[in-house]
Amino acid sequence: MPMHDDQLALEVDGQAGLAHVATASFVASRVVPTGGYAVALAGGVALARAAQRAGARIGYGASIAAMLQSTAVLGPSRISIPLTQAASAPLIGRLHVRGARLATQIGACAAIRATDQALFTMFYIWIVGGIGAYAATYDALFGAIPGVPEGAVGALLLTALVLVVWTVGASIVQVLTYRAALRGWTAEPPDVVAPAPAPAGAATARAHPHRPRFDPRAAALAAIVAFGALLATTAWVVLGAVSAWLAVAWLTARADPAPLRGGLALAGLLGGGALTFGLIGGFDLELTLQRSLRAILLVLVATWLRAAVGEHGVREIARRSLRRVRRVPAMAEAAHVLDRLGAGGALGASGRALVAQVQGVRRRPAPLARAVLRWVVAESGRFQAPPPAPALPLLRARWRDRALVAGVIALVTAAVLVQ
Repeated sequence: MPMHDDQLALEVDGQAGLAHVATASFVASRVVPTGGYAVALAGGVALARAAQRAGARIGYGASIAAMLQSTAVLGPSRISIPLTQAASAPLIGRLHVRGARLATQIGACAAIRATDQALFTMFYIWIVGGIGAYAATYDALFGAIPGVPEGAVGALLLTALVLVVWTVGASIVQVLTYRAALRGWTAEPPDVVAPAPAPAGAATARAHPHRPRFDPRAAALAAIVAFGALLATTAWVVLGAVSAWLAVAWLTARADPAPLRGGLALAGLLGGGALTFGLIGGFDLELTLQRSLRAILLVLVATWLRAAVGEHGVREIARRSLRRVRRVPAMAEAAHVLDRLGAGGALGASGRALVAQVQGVRRRPAPLARAVLRWVVAESGRFQAPPPAPALPLLRARWRDRALVAGVIALVTAAVLVQ
């Protein structure tokens, strides 16, 4: 049974610093050009510690809140980098408390990582690039090697082998790093920065620098409609309809430019990847172009949602969604943690400190654990929860919100009928 609100708030307040650390780590892991896995280890350690101290529900609540907050700050770009650690860290923390064997912890971590990686890989193969283009590229690169399986079966087998090798290696390093950090938590690590007051201006960091034109709920519904249409088909007329709506939506949204760079980079990566697979494999050019454009539009729709409603709009959507499912385990905890985290502006300094801490550290469990633990202890100790955020001004649907949703529905419906 869920805890009473006052008891839950007390438990969450005790772990708010760790949730902040996880958020800063996850944001930094998605920003750095390389080494995101090592940077995200710090967030995983913090979540494992939260679950170790307060139980799995609060540990997973902190994990969900950290992922939602990092998405509110950055949008959808490179979200897969910290996702596995967010999903596995609280479980590893609880297994550590119960004295589970090393093999059991690695197996649990590997199972979660394998599921995560398989889902993202399948999405890329079947939705972004297409299994035909993927197999054709594989044949063009490896088909001349004697004894190598050909076609889609060979391509999928090679992909599975690569995923297994990565899953096993990454899970071993992750679990050993967590265990070393959790064991070393009782003794203060060397060179730990003493807790310091919150930076000047942190208390007002939750003021709304970006005032969205659209109600966040209307923008989210419109984005879902556009996203669903793109997943359903690659027809030119549907791609054109979504592109036209998206262009108008960008021009009228008073968009926050913060997530644009990351969104464009991810769109170029996915669209360029789909185009490269098709060209290397000699696949049908028209279908290759359609899939490339669809991949770009999928990312741009998600990026538009973050830009249109701003960081606080995404947080408001997440907060309302969590409250609707608060009876699901860890959802009420996630809502409370999210309320304690504050705006993303305070994450920059923490993220830069983490990147500096792990730069040059050997990618081995013991040195990584020491570097990560120094940063986690320092940042969680200096964290101070900000005051409650003021209510968003747009909580009631207006004519422009209805027009936004009606426009995408009308365009998509017309495109489907004429294709």
